[in-house]
Amino acid sequence: MADISDYAWFVRDLPVSASSVLLGKSRLYAGDWDGNLCCWSDQGDLLWTTQAEDRVERMCGASEAKPPFICVTAGSKVNCIDAASGEERWNHQLIGSSDLVTCSDDGNRILATSSVYEIELNDFIESTCWRFDGDGEIVRQDTFEERPWHLILDQSGAARMGLGRPRCGLIMQTDDEITHLNLAEDDPILCGATTSGKTVFGHASGIISLLSKNGKKMKSLFDESEESVLTLQSDGKVVIAGGDDGIARAISCKGGEIWAVDLGQPLDECTIAFEILGEKSCWVATWNGIQASLRIIGSESGKVHAEFDNLPRIRTLASRDDRVAVGMNDGRVMLFNQELFSRRISGEDNEQDVSIDEGDSSADQTRLSLQEKLRSLRK
Repeated sequence: MADISDYAWFVRDLPVSASSVLLGKSRLYAGDWDGNLCCWSDQGDLLWTTQAEDRVERMCGASEAKPPFICVTAGSKVNCIDAASGEERWNHQLIGSSDLVTCSDDGNRILATSSVYEIELNDFIESTCWRFDGDGEIVRQDTFEERPWHLILDQSGAARMGLGRPRCGLIMQTDDEITHLNLAEDDPILCGATTSGKTVFGHASGIISLLSKNGKKMKSLFDESEESVLTLQSDGKVVIAGGDDGIARAISCKGGEIWAVDLGQPLDECTIAFEILGEKSCWVATWNGIQASLRIIGSESGKVHAEFDNLPRIRTLASRDDRVAVGMNDGRVMLFNQELFSRRISGEDNEQDVSIDEGDSSADQTRLSLQEKLRSLRK
C-alpha cells in the first residue's frame, strides 16, 4: 500500500494535532490544537513560529494589505499576525469561543464570529459577528440566536452568514446595519464554500444551494438526497459534497449531479485542487472513527486517481493553484505539488526523484529540532 508521505513535496510536524492550514501565494501556514502556529516557505523552510491562546480554529489572509497579515481565530480571541515576521499586530477578546474569520484582500475589514455554548442545553445559545478595521478597532458587533456555519465578505464590504436554527437562512451585515434574509426556511445551513464570486451551501435536508449574485436568493442545485450535507467545497464550476452516508457527489454549479462515488465511510473534509490527467482533482477525506482514508477523484469523470488508507484523521485540507495542504491528527502537515504528485501517481518517477524530505538526514534532523522547539513553547 502506498505511503502518502512518498507523494508529498514536503512533510513537517506540529507538536499536536493539526487544526487549520492556510496556503498563501508562496507560504504555508498551519496551526494546531494547542495554539502553535508555524509558517513555512514553499520549499519547506521554517520562517517563523508563534503561539495563540488555544486551538487554532480558522485562518484567513490579507495579501494586498501593507504589510500583508493573516488573521486567526483561536480560543476566545481573534489575532492579527504579520505574515512576514509572525509578530502579533493586535488581538481582541470575543464573547464565547471564536469560530469563523474572513477579511478583505486589502485588510481594511476583518470579520470574526464567536459563539456561546450552553452545556446544560447541549446547544449554542447565541453568536456574535465582530467587524474590525485594519487596526483592530471595532466597527460594529451584532449578537443573534443562531450560529453561523459559513461567512462571506463581498467586495462591497457586505457580509453574509449561513445560519442554523432557529431562523435559518442568512444574516447580512454591513458597517451600518444587520438584516435577516428569510431564505431556506426551516432548513439549517451546515456548511458553505465561496470561490470565484460564487457561494454554495450544504443543508441539513440534503439540498445543495447556490446563492444569487445579489446575495438575496438561493437556487437549488441538487435535492435528490435526504442525507445532511456536512462538508463541501467548490471551484466555481463544480461542487464536491458529502456526509455520513459515505457518498461523495460532484454537482454542477449550473445544477444536477455529475457523478456519485460510494466511499464506504463518512466524509470528513474535502477540497478541489489542481488538474490531474486533464481534469481538476477532488481530494476527499473520510473517517470511520478508527482510521481515515484519502481519495483523489477526477472532478469530471469520477475516476479515483489515487487512494491512501490507514491514515490518522485528516483534520484540515486546503488548496491553491498547484498546491494542496493536508493537516493530520498526528501533527503532520503535508504539502503536495502538482508536478511531483502527478508524476508519482502515473508511475513516471524514477528512484532519483524524491521529495524534499526523503533520503535527507539533515532535513529529518531539522524537522525533529523544530518539533522540540515548538513543544518548548508550551512549557
